[in-house]
Amino acid sequence: MATKLLCKNCGSNNIVLNGKRSNGRQKYHCKNCRCYRTFGPEYYYSNERKEEILRTYKERASLRGVRGIFGVSITTVLSWLKKKSQA
Repeated sequence: MATKLLCKNCGSNNIVLNGKRSNGRQKYHCKNCRCYRTFGPEYYYSNERKEEILRTYKERASLRGVRGIFGVSITTVLSWLKKKSQA
């Protein structure tokens, strides 16, 4: 059973495939409002959760330890550390 995608802009289900992005995610085109979107799971971490993860890393855990405890990828943690050091 296929799921119908709805346009986030106009709510239409008149959506067609339109190639892929450079990161490999599928692009879609809404024929009603002519907008282009990618759909898929989007993961968000609250600021409190980010702080908890970074605090755990700084206090005692390795990157692999943080990955095992919280299930966050090493790349994500490194990205947060880089952004925090630049701020």
